[in-house]
Amino acid sequence: MHKKKNIAIFVAARSGSKRLKNKHFLKINSELSVIDLCILRLKKTKITKKIFLCTTKKKIDNKFKKICLKHKINLFRGDENNVLKRFIDCAHQNSIEIIVRITGDCPLIDPKIIDKCVELHLKKKMDYTTNTINVTFPDGLDVEVVNFNSLKKSLKNSNTKYNKEHVTGFIRSSKLFKKYNYKYYSNYSNRRWTLDYLRDFNYIKRVVKFFYPNIYFGWKDLIKFEKINKTLINIKQR
Repeated sequence: MHKKKNIAIFVAARSGSKRLKNKHFLKINSELSVIDLCILRLKKTKITKKIFLCTTKKKIDNKFKKICLKHKINLFRGDENNVLKRFIDCAHQNSIEIIVRITGDCPLIDPKIIDKCVELHLKKKMDYTTNTINVTFPDGLDVEVVNFNSLKKSLKNSNTKYNKEHVTGFIRSSKLFKKYNYKYYSNYSNRRWTLDYLRDFNYIKRVVKFFYPNIYFGWKDLIKFEKINKTLINIKQR
């Protein structure tokens, strides 16, 4: 079933973060930057080997070219603010039918969650499958699986600034699409494993230092580690 669909992971990344400048290129250790860790973990997915780093055409984002060459993944450069169009253009030019949307500031992303979301998406014949509608996973394990045709339909029906920037905003709120949410039986949504602030980066550094040189630890391994080292838990701010 999987081979009949052209599936690819799209990693959205740009250098213009105002909260934490150049966050994708921050060095976790002498070997790894944040974006390195994210891509290496993504390459462990079984559902597809196609990865596109989708960034802007701005000069400041030229440095992503070196990252893509290093990891032998595809680089796509498109509209800075209209991320939805950037994704649609990338999918169109590369004949991608199903897009797995990941953001580059989620270096602890778990490939097994990606595989499960895609499996459910195909099995249930959905337009959109995610683990972010009724959230049970830590922030930073966000996965969105969406059909190319659904993205085109979304742009046609909603040309708002919010939809252009957030890609799936209209799909998530509209009744025009078949949607499925992947939930875990326990709720860990109070954990923060994404990267926006310096405290997030310090947390990621400490986690990687503990598991290193194994950079492919699973999210459940990290939950177990947090239960033992309770001072390490990075709780979302309310």
